[in-house]
Amino acid sequence: MPSARIKYLSLVIRILLIGSWILFALFPIYWMVITAFKAPKDIYGGPFYFPKIDFEVAVLSWNWLFTEGRDTLISALINSIVFATLSSLFVVGIASFSAYGLARFRYRYGKLRNNDLLFLILSQRMMPPIVAIFGLFLIYKFLGLLDSRPGMVLLYMWFNLPLAVFLLRDFFAGIPLEIEQAAAVDGYTKMQQLFKFIFPMAKPALAATYMLCFIFAWNEFLGALIITFERAQTLPVLIAGMISQMEPMWWIISALGIISIIPPAILAIFLDKYLARGLLFGGPR
Repeated sequence: MPSARIKYLSLVIRILLIGSWILFALFPIYWMVITAFKAPKDIYGGPFYFPKIDFEVAVLSWNWLFTEGRDTLISALINSIVFATLSSLFVVGIASFSAYGLARFRYRYGKLRNNDLLFLILSQRMMPPIVAIFGLFLIYKFLGLLDSRPGMVLLYMWFNLPLAVFLLRDFFAGIPLEIEQAAAVDGYTKMQQLFKFIFPMAKPALAATYMLCFIFAWNEFLGALIITFERAQTLPVLIAGMISQMEPMWWIISALGIISIIPPAILAIFLDKYLARGLLFGGPR
């Protein structure tokens, strides 16, 4: 009996902790949604929580987004989707071969070994972007890439490539070498082994890495703020631009926040069957 009570109490505690965490995580989204449907006078009138909604539903922010701000919104949304999608695809493609090489072959450059090379690659991600962003600004200005879409794709590739190589290296190291040896005995070339066996087996890892790169690129603000001006402006920069000199336009910021959640959420749903396995793949065995 005491054992049954302990199990029951443990279950109740877990449910309460999980429920509390869910409420804590979802409350900012709830607050953003109700703010997007408030008039300015209701936003500044005081905090109103659930379950009672003490304001009249207004669509002022949505009217502005789909009338005056429509062209700006569409441009920024398309830019963010294109930059995040293309840069993540290129990053995963390049990182796959780099990580596979680090996992399967032994490199030696003087005193440097594979782990040293991997650390050097990862160290590029450890460096705060602000340290290099102004140097990149001068390089982009010299190359004519300022406020250009190819320039932003390259920028996000530079941000995400080190982390992708670091993650995928462990994923590929977890695939048994015997699979490639058996394929080689059957007459498959190295490239055929990669595309017919290794990469298909690493789909969960590739999907998880792609999702992380997409989210990092989607939410990136500093590089887009400094490198872009108008034509290649992204959604985070547009949202920040709603903080005017007179007052922050919280109703429009909240509406833009709702829109900015949708593409990553759709991608997460689409890749859901791979993500759980991909995040655990390459872990302790």
